Amino acid sequence: MQTLEWEQSILELMEAMRALSVRDAEGSELGSQGLQVWVRRTLEVARREGCAFFAGNGASASMASHFSTDIAKNTRMRTMVFTDPALITCVGNDFCYEDIFAEPLSWHIRPGDMVVLVSSSGNSPNVVKAAQLARERGGMVVTLTAMRPDNTLRGLGDLNFYVPADSYSYAETSHAAILHHWVDAVMWAKSLG
Repeated sequence: MQTLEWEQSILELMEAMRALSVRDAEGSELGSQGLQVWVRRTLEVARREGCAFFAGNGASASMASHFSTDIAKNTRMRTMVFTDPALITCVGNDFCYEDIFAEPLSWHIRPGDMVVLVSSSGNSPNVVKAAQLARERGGMVVTLTAMRPDNTLRGLGDLNFYVPADSYSYAETSHAAILHHWVDAVMWAKSLG
Protein backbone atom coordinates (compact mmCIF):
# COMPACT_ATOMS: atom_id res chain seq x y z
CA MET A 1 0.00 0.00 0.00
CA GLN A 2 1.32 3.42 -0.94
CA THR A 3 1.10 6.18 1.67
CA LEU A 4 1.84 9.86 1.72
CA GLU A 5 5.29 10.20 3.26
CA TRP A 6 5.68 12.62 6.17
CA GLU A 7 9.10 13.82 5.03
CA GLN A 8 7.79 14.58 1.55
CA SER A 9 4.84 16.51 3.00
CA ILE A 10 7.18 18.59 5.16
CA LEU A 11 9.40 19.38 2.18
CA GLU A 12 6.44 20.42 0.05
CA LEU A 13 5.03 22.60 2.85
CA MET A 14 8.41 24.26 3.41
CA GLU A 15 8.72 24.90 -0.33
CA ALA A 16 5.32 26.59 -0.40
CA MET A 17 6.09 28.69 2.67
CA ARG A 18 9.51 29.74 1.38
CA ALA A 19 7.79 30.97 -1.79
CA LEU A 20 5.53 33.34 0.20
CA SER A 21 4.77 36.48 -1.76
CA VAL A 22 3.82 39.70 0.02
CA ARG A 23 2.61 42.49 -2.21
CA ASP A 24 1.25 45.95 -1.57
CA ALA A 25 -1.85 47.46 -3.17
CA GLU A 26 0.13 48.42 -6.28
CA GLY A 27 1.42 44.87 -6.73
CA SER A 28 5.01 45.62 -5.65
CA GLU A 29 6.77 42.73 -3.96
CA LEU A 30 7.65 43.53 -0.34
CA GLY A 31 9.02 40.19 0.88
CA SER A 32 9.50 39.93 4.63
CA GLN A 33 9.33 43.74 4.85
CA GLY A 34 5.58 43.26 4.31
CA LEU A 35 5.36 41.52 7.68
CA GLN A 36 7.12 44.48 9.29
CA VAL A 37 4.64 46.86 7.67
CA TRP A 38 1.76 44.75 8.99
CA VAL A 39 3.19 44.76 12.53
CA ARG A 40 3.72 48.54 12.46
CA ARG A 41 0.21 49.18 11.13
CA THR A 42 -1.30 46.84 13.74
CA LEU A 43 0.37 48.79 16.53
CA GLU A 44 -0.89 52.05 15.00
CA VAL A 45 -4.46 50.73 14.93
CA ALA A 46 -4.15 49.59 18.55
CA ARG A 47 -2.73 52.96 19.67
CA ARG A 48 -5.60 54.81 17.98
CA GLU A 49 -8.06 52.44 19.65
CA GLY A 50 -9.15 51.26 16.23
CA CYS A 51 -10.48 47.79 15.52
CA ALA A 52 -9.16 44.76 13.66
CA PHE A 53 -11.89 42.78 11.89
CA PHE A 54 -11.44 39.16 10.77
CA ALA A 55 -13.34 36.98 8.32
CA GLY A 56 -13.01 33.73 6.39
CA ASN A 57 -14.98 30.61 5.46
CA GLY A 58 -14.61 27.08 6.82
CA ALA A 59 -11.16 26.49 8.30
CA SER A 60 -10.35 30.10 7.47
CA ALA A 61 -13.29 31.14 9.69
CA SER A 62 -11.71 29.16 12.51
CA MET A 63 -8.42 30.97 11.89
CA ALA A 64 -10.22 34.31 11.82
CA SER A 65 -11.74 33.54 15.22
CA HIS A 66 -8.50 32.17 16.66
CA PHE A 67 -6.32 35.11 15.63
CA SER A 68 -8.91 37.72 16.48
CA THR A 69 -8.69 36.37 20.02
CA ASP A 70 -4.90 36.09 20.02
CA ILE A 71 -4.24 39.62 18.79
CA ALA A 72 -6.85 41.08 21.18
CA LYS A 73 -5.44 39.23 24.17
CA ASN A 74 -1.84 40.08 23.40
CA THR A 75 -2.21 43.71 22.31
CA ARG A 76 -5.40 44.69 24.16
CA MET A 77 -6.71 46.06 20.87
CA ARG A 78 -10.34 45.85 19.89
CA THR A 79 -11.19 43.05 17.48
CA MET A 80 -14.30 41.64 15.90
CA VAL A 81 -14.83 38.41 14.02
CA PHE A 82 -17.84 37.47 11.91
CA THR A 83 -18.23 33.78 12.80
CA ASP A 84 -21.28 33.85 15.06
CA PRO A 85 -23.86 31.39 13.63
CA ALA A 86 -26.81 33.67 14.47
CA LEU A 87 -25.18 36.60 12.67
CA ILE A 88 -24.23 34.54 9.61
CA THR A 89 -27.66 32.96 9.24
CA CYS A 90 -29.46 36.24 9.90
CA VAL A 91 -27.53 38.18 7.28
CA GLY A 92 -27.55 35.24 4.86
CA ASN A 93 -31.32 34.93 5.20
CA ASP A 94 -32.31 38.61 5.37
CA PHE A 95 -29.82 39.87 2.77
CA CYS A 96 -27.80 37.20 0.95
CA TYR A 97 -24.94 34.85 1.71
CA GLU A 98 -22.48 36.99 -0.25
CA ASP A 99 -23.12 39.79 2.30
CA ILE A 100 -22.44 37.79 5.50
CA PHE A 101 -19.18 39.69 6.11
CA ALA A 102 -19.66 42.98 4.23
CA GLU A 103 -23.01 43.83 5.82
CA PRO A 104 -21.95 43.58 9.49
CA LEU A 105 -18.60 45.14 8.59
CA SER A 106 -20.50 48.15 7.21
CA TRP A 107 -22.13 48.63 10.64
CA HIS A 108 -18.83 48.87 12.51
CA ILE A 109 -15.83 49.84 10.36
CA ARG A 110 -14.22 53.25 10.67
CA PRO A 111 -11.50 54.77 8.51
CA GLY A 112 -8.12 53.42 9.56
CA ASP A 113 -9.46 50.16 10.99
CA MET A 114 -7.83 46.90 9.85
CA VAL A 115 -9.60 44.05 8.07
CA VAL A 116 -7.84 40.66 7.91
CA LEU A 117 -9.35 38.31 5.35
CA VAL A 118 -8.33 34.66 5.01
CA SER A 119 -9.33 32.64 1.94
CA SER A 120 -7.45 29.69 0.48
CA SER A 121 -8.97 30.20 -2.97
CA GLY A 122 -9.08 33.99 -2.76
CA ASN A 123 -12.28 33.87 -4.80
CA SER A 124 -15.01 33.51 -2.16
CA PRO A 125 -17.61 36.16 -3.09
CA ASN A 126 -18.43 36.97 0.56
CA VAL A 127 -14.77 37.62 1.42
CA VAL A 128 -14.20 39.62 -1.78
CA LYS A 129 -17.22 41.82 -0.96
CA ALA A 130 -15.84 42.45 2.53
CA ALA A 131 -12.52 43.57 1.03
CA GLN A 132 -14.28 45.92 -1.38
CA LEU A 133 -16.44 47.41 1.38
CA ALA A 134 -13.43 47.88 3.68
CA ARG A 135 -11.49 49.71 0.97
CA GLU A 136 -14.46 51.94 0.19
CA ARG A 137 -14.71 52.84 3.89
CA GLY A 138 -11.00 53.64 4.31
CA GLY A 139 -9.99 50.45 6.09
CA MET A 140 -6.61 48.79 5.75
CA VAL A 141 -7.11 45.39 4.13
CA VAL A 142 -4.76 42.45 4.71
CA THR A 143 -5.37 39.31 2.65
CA LEU A 144 -4.04 35.79 3.04
CA THR A 145 -4.65 33.58 0.00
CA ALA A 146 -3.25 30.53 -1.82
CA MET A 147 -4.08 28.26 -4.75
CA ARG A 148 -3.92 30.52 -7.83
CA PRO A 149 -1.71 33.62 -8.06
CA ASP A 150 -4.40 35.51 -10.01
CA ASN A 151 -7.11 35.06 -7.36
CA THR A 152 -9.44 38.04 -6.91
CA LEU A 153 -8.73 38.78 -3.25
CA ARG A 154 -4.98 39.05 -3.81
CA GLY A 155 -5.51 42.26 -5.77
CA LEU A 156 -7.74 43.93 -3.18
CA GLY A 157 -5.54 44.29 -0.12
CA ASP A 158 -3.13 46.92 1.08
CA LEU A 159 -0.98 43.93 2.04
CA ASN A 160 -1.48 40.64 0.21
CA PHE A 161 0.10 37.44 1.54
CA TYR A 162 0.03 34.68 -1.08
CA VAL A 163 1.31 31.14 -0.61
CA PRO A 164 1.64 29.09 -3.83
CA ALA A 165 0.05 26.04 -2.23
CA ASP A 166 -2.31 23.96 -4.33
CA SER A 167 -3.88 22.00 -1.48
CA TYR A 168 -6.05 23.21 1.36
CA SER A 169 -3.82 21.50 3.90
CA TYR A 170 -0.72 23.41 2.80
CA ALA A 171 -2.65 26.66 2.31
CA GLU A 172 -4.28 26.52 5.74
CA THR A 173 -1.10 25.43 7.54
CA SER A 174 0.84 28.24 5.86
CA HIS A 175 -1.80 30.84 6.72
CA ALA A 176 -1.82 29.72 10.35
CA ALA A 177 2.00 29.98 10.49
CA ILE A 178 1.91 33.50 9.00
CA LEU A 179 -0.78 34.60 11.45
CA HIS A 180 1.11 33.12 14.42
CA HIS A 181 4.27 34.91 13.31
CA TRP A 182 2.33 38.18 13.00
CA VAL A 183 0.93 37.87 16.55
CA ASP A 184 4.38 36.99 17.92
CA ALA A 185 6.01 39.88 16.05
CA VAL A 186 3.39 42.34 17.32
CA MET A 187 3.90 41.11 20.89
CA TRP A 188 7.69 41.43 20.54
CA ALA A 189 7.47 44.93 19.05
CA LYS A 190 5.02 45.99 21.76
CA SER A 191 7.37 44.75 24.48
CA LEU A 192 10.09 47.07 23.14
CA GLY A 193 7.80 50.02 23.73
